[in-house]
Amino acid sequence: MAVKNFNSKAIDDAIAIELENRTFPGASLAIGDKDGVFYKAHYGAASLFNDDNPCFDKEPKEFTGDYIPVTENTLYDMASCTKILSTTMVAFRMIDMGKIALYDSISRFISVPEDKKDIEIRHLLTHTSGIRAHFLLENDGRAPSEAAQIVLDMPLSTPTGTKVEYTCMGYILLGKILERVGGKPLDVLADELVFKPLGMTNTCYRPLDKGYTDIAVTEYCERLKAYKKGIVHDENACFLEGISANAGIFSTVDDCAKFATMLARNGMTDNGVFISPSLMNLAKTDLTTAVPGEGRGLGFVVKRTNTLSAMGDLFPGGSFGHNGYTGTSIYVHGDNGMFAVLLTNRVHFTRNSDRLMRFRRVFHNLATAEYEKALLK
Repeated sequence: MAVKNFNSKAIDDAIAIELENRTFPGASLAIGDKDGVFYKAHYGAASLFNDDNPCFDKEPKEFTGDYIPVTENTLYDMASCTKILSTTMVAFRMIDMGKIALYDSISRFISVPEDKKDIEIRHLLTHTSGIRAHFLLENDGRAPSEAAQIVLDMPLSTPTGTKVEYTCMGYILLGKILERVGGKPLDVLADELVFKPLGMTNTCYRPLDKGYTDIAVTEYCERLKAYKKGIVHDENACFLEGISANAGIFSTVDDCAKFATMLARNGMTDNGVFISPSLMNLAKTDLTTAVPGEGRGLGFVVKRTNTLSAMGDLFPGGSFGHNGYTGTSIYVHGDNGMFAVLLTNRVHFTRNSDRLMRFRRVFHNLATAEYEKALLK
């Protein structure tokens, strides 16, 4: 059933309040379902400060740079949404092509120390590998080319398979395995296997290399003595020269909506099967009910019934998607297939504000309520 007469006023008003309260300087959003996008909007600024007068205030009272508005073409640093936009999809395509399997030991592809021999591909995708959540690769002293070995040399934080512990480091290792299997760098694999087939023409790693200039500015970097614009915000992805499995993708709201439409269609596109429906059904299933931690499918956060979630109160159990630290998110409603894409550069003020966490829940509640009202009109 096509959505008609979707009332965006409550969402627009809520965004206006968050802009005034300095939750984020700018935002783009898209709401749709398997039939595509039925509401899209852009708000606020891609940049408000200059390098000579940076901001470190949760509630800045004045802006010290040129007001650069968000446009429909503004690229956002997708942060950890990279995990589903790039790495997870590359893994899925390889599973469908028979190049990897979920129960493959990672030792099949790389040499591993004794304490990592029980780790399988599925553990990396569900964040149950036991690999430590986060540490700075640059502190090890080895070169970016040694990233996989750096991760493998770090002791496990928990025994494999016993706990969900969201780990960027596990995803970095997964990316290196996919590069080994695919025989190409991750950015090339993502472009060939994901972005081009889905028509995501403005989604990439290292956007400055490709000539993009309309980019939402993230945080001031003391090392650079400048704001990051088109340079990945995540420190480990930055150490890996902008191409990493945990972060590094830049994208527009239109491209994210194309991706979300595919998810809402259970892996299908206008051109046919992108991800096999059987694999998508497994991917959005909570596979971690037997261990402590949040619900996890393959790559995706999977909401559990009556739990606090960025997906809000009205997305049911079985809804799925992912957040990004910079202020991005892509989520799909588990019952009606509605999707909501929210892209912000909330770290432009400071990374120390958590106001977006509540607004995500409010946004998904409003999107759900207005979608259901529109279906009944």
